[in-house]
Amino acid sequence: MAVLAIAGVLAATAAPAMQNIVYEQRLTAYVNELFGDLQLARSEAIKRVVQVTLCKSSDGAACSTTSNWQSGWIVFVDTDGDETADSGETIIKVRQALESGVTLRYGSSYDYVYYKSDGTAWPNATFTFCDTRGASYARAIIVSNTGRARTSSEASDGGALSCS
Repeated sequence: MAVLAIAGVLAATAAPAMQNIVYEQRLTAYVNELFGDLQLARSEAIKRVVQVTLCKSSDGAACSTTSNWQSGWIVFVDTDGDETADSGETIIKVRQALESGVTLRYGSSYDYVYYKSDGTAWPNATFTFCDTRGASYARAIIVSNTGRARTSSEASDGGALSCS
């Protein structure tokens, strides 16, 4: 009986820690996937010598100005440079919606980021991933105008990330 009681106490204290590990791994996976997609967009823009855009998309076929980033995104060859996936423009990558409880935003309200053929990006801003644990657990990808993306647990100015 004593062994079962001890096992029950250990299980009750370990469960919240285990859930935190699951949340951390999920956020890390999302950050790594978006980071890879940004690198893909940049390298494709340089390789193809054309603008490549990454935009939020809820259907995997067109850019959206009404959905949220957590609804998904696409990477596409933006031949005419209008930041809209038009007929005939190649979609390179599609990312479906993130799990419920995870939010993602880019800057204050940007709908896309694009890379020019020289590897530079616009706009420079911060992608912020949050989950139900709040801002103290948020993760970020900071995109600079030079096209460099970097991961961080802080805002670009060194301050705390915000989930609102």
